[in-house]
Amino acid sequence: MKSLVTGAAGFVGSHLVEQLLERGDEVVAVEREGASRGWLRGLDVDFHDCGLHSPQRLRSAMRGVRVVYHLAALTEARRPRDCYAVNTVGTANVVQAAADSAGAPPRIVFMSSLAAVGPARPGQLLDGDSIPMPLSHYGRSKLQAEAILHVYADRVPAVICRFPAVYGPRDRAVLKLFQMVSHGVAFTVGPWHRKVSLVYVMDAVAGLVNAGESPHAPGRTYCIAHPTPATWGEFVTAVALVLDRNPRRFALSMGAARAVAVAAEAVGLMRRRAAILNRDRVRELAQANWVCDVAAAMGELSYDPRYPLLSGVGRTADWLRREQWL
Repeated sequence: MKSLVTGAAGFVGSHLVEQLLERGDEVVAVEREGASRGWLRGLDVDFHDCGLHSPQRLRSAMRGVRVVYHLAALTEARRPRDCYAVNTVGTANVVQAAADSAGAPPRIVFMSSLAAVGPARPGQLLDGDSIPMPLSHYGRSKLQAEAILHVYADRVPAVICRFPAVYGPRDRAVLKLFQMVSHGVAFTVGPWHRKVSLVYVMDAVAGLVNAGESPHAPGRTYCIAHPTPATWGEFVTAVALVLDRNPRRFALSMGAARAVAVAAEAVGLMRRRAAILNRDRVRELAQANWVCDVAAAMGELSYDPRYPLLSGVGRTADWLRREQWL
């Protein structure tokens, strides 16, 4: 089978490409214009650095493709409009290219986010039918991308997969936490007891692959995560355990976090790069419940997550040490 992956050289995308190659797929890799092959270096892929901004070039890359795994996205942006340009307009171009394909259009598996729906109310779980109330430009841009897939539903079969935080080897976001803990400190915004769903990268990849294969999936929205949530404090405890550290923990108040975010945004504007922390992100981090229900994915997609928290964190730490990132 021939598959196409956007954002193929990134953290999740590169793991997905490796899994598709391992099962025998012919893989087309799409990355932003001028991007290097990164983690794809040495892999047998048809590499296109056409980005998401030309439906014509995307349509050419999709020739003969059965499934498009659309992962490319901006999670951090210097300006809000950049989020919409990539996450919303870029998705519209991918879907338009699929609709214009010769013959039957490919299935699109869209990697969305829990940010598109917003946090759950106390005592509740997020699922594919939750009423969306995103808190950030990133979340709103992903929700608008989902809406585009619904508009094209009669022309392009699509599956929406909403993910919580994905962690594992090659992830530079989680690297910051491992580095802090290795140096004996850990910081958070808001309370340590806030509850989150998490997913190890190989479980995330399994969910995407299953969504590309299941006959039940088109037209549906699934949450993909490990079924056992954790508090943020428990996640840090797992990192500390595998690193054999006992970090001092600090929780920034909301006022302090917002002040840091404002300063970081100003620095980002001066340096013409995305801020390491922004007010949208602080608003999301402060929420008490980012837990989702994966029952539909486990039932309809035969999704079988295999890496509970301590196992996934341990595998991540092993990789970080082996690659000398720690």
